[in-house]
Amino acid sequence: MSFLFRRPGTLIVLGTSALGGAAYRFVKPTSSSDASLNPQTFTPYTLVEKQPVSSTSTIFTLRNCNGTAEPESVREVWKRSVWSIQIKQPQLQIARAYTPLPPSSPSPKRADGEPEPENIRLLIRQEKGGEVSTYLHRLPEQSTIEIRGPNVESELPHDIKEVVFLAGGTGIAPAMQVAQALSRRTGSRMDILWANRRREECVGGVSEAGETQQIEQTRLGWWKSLFGMGNQVTQEASVVRTAVTDPTTQGRGIIVQELDALKERCNVQNQVLSVQYYVDEENTFIRPTDLVKRLGSGVQGKKGSKVILVSGPEGFIEHWAGKKVWAGGREGQGPLGGVLGQMDLKGWSVLKL
Repeated sequence: MSFLFRRPGTLIVLGTSALGGAAYRFVKPTSSSDASLNPQTFTPYTLVEKQPVSSTSTIFTLRNCNGTAEPESVREVWKRSVWSIQIKQPQLQIARAYTPLPPSSPSPKRADGEPEPENIRLLIRQEKGGEVSTYLHRLPEQSTIEIRGPNVESELPHDIKEVVFLAGGTGIAPAMQVAQALSRRTGSRMDILWANRRREECVGGVSEAGETQQIEQTRLGWWKSLFGMGNQVTQEASVVRTAVTDPTTQGRGIIVQELDALKERCNVQNQVLSVQYYVDEENTFIRPTDLVKRLGSGVQGKKGSKVILVSGPEGFIEHWAGKKVWAGGREGQGPLGGVLGQMDLKGWSVLKL
């Protein structure tokens, strides 16, 4: 069998022949390592809950079928990495990588004082034509799902002090991983700029500025430009008013609640975490000036790495940082392009996820 690994959201081929695929499906592994999550073999997990986030996105909560605690490798990646797991679609013998969300609360303790095994939570959008996402959204609760990992996408520098994270859609999941990793350190700063097509993805999300504001719109949302809809409009600057959902009257979505909890945790640890919300249908978009403002408002008097991370659909990443490239059978960073490639980043490094 051959395996093709790419970043989260892309396909991994599990079998190269009908015979190989059949053997993969029907021969049960005998290694005891399959009882816990590991990068070599698929481990059965139970789908214990499906929590709708919007009309297209759901949080899937998975629990180890054997009740086995996660290995030390999983506990370690939470501390310093952006990481993913792979989910197998058994009928088609393909897999897709997804980025786990941080735990929403500390693990309860067993009678012997040891923590219960951590659940794995995944924010997954049902993509049109997406084989794995469609398969998962059709599964009922208590179904068995086979996963393997962890796969480290990127290790955070040990001296990291400042992060600006550009997230598109479900690209918020790795942003939350980074935020929880930084919550273990003191004196750091992180700014998340989260772009969504529709408000339903981030109900109740209020940017740090808080009040309704005037914003100069000089382009369409990044996703519209992919279909050639932006050429005639980007030449015409217009002024629009930001419509911000009031969380006290309309409630907050699940992801917004968890981002707020992460902000509170960071405040306790003497860190700064800010989240800015941008919604295409409200005509609010991330602009280069939003980045410039944050690149110059860093941690004063502190030495350390400064990193801009970009995560989301391929079009979003390409717009901001340029295309990733294939080399040696793996997907690499490629040259810096897009909007960031035209900016003076003043010592900031860029990482495409």
